[in-house]
Amino acid sequence: MPDLHGWIADFECARDFAHRLIEEGERDNADPLLVDALTTAAIVRYCRCFTTGIRQRLHMDRLLSATAVEFEAHERIQKIRDWHIAHAVNRQEAHGLYVIVDDSLGATSGVIGISSQGTSQIPLLPADAQELGRLCSRWIAQLKSELAQEHLRLSPMATQLSREEALRLPEGEPESSEDIHSKRTRGPRDT
Repeated sequence: MPDLHGWIADFECARDFAHRLIEEGERDNADPLLVDALTTAAIVRYCRCFTTGIRQRLHMDRLLSATAVEFEAHERIQKIRDWHIAHAVNRQEAHGLYVIVDDSLGATSGVIGISSQGTSQIPLLPADAQELGRLCSRWIAQLKSELAQEHLRLSPMATQLSREEALRLPEGEPESSEDIHSKRTRGPRDT
């Protein structure tokens, strides 16, 4: 059940980022930095459901209702993540050094300056963002159905607990199984 909750939360977040990306992209003065951030966030949150980590990896064959078109869209999003987000330098980056030559009439000097330019573009088109949002909504619906089935399956077992057994169960909000902050502040010798 915790894996289901984690996947649903990631898909909901990815869907919301995709919707915000579409809205920002439709603006006349879209902020390229925000578009890049929303694109990266949507793809990362979507794809992390299908990678290994603390929770179980979600496999596409578990999403039995996936059509061939949805599977193809999923693969396209995974490839964008693999080739354009997870790796630092790829074909989406272009960098150039330019030499500025004085080409005015009667010029005697050669190079009068240099310039450089760099661009980076993640190839998530508006149609891809819409498809990502649709995929998230489909997977959320299926996973929520699985979650409801798990509730139905576990409820009879839970009602079998005595009052004393129920009162001994942990209380409060669920806690992470690891201290993320300590991992981030730990030095190389502490690992």
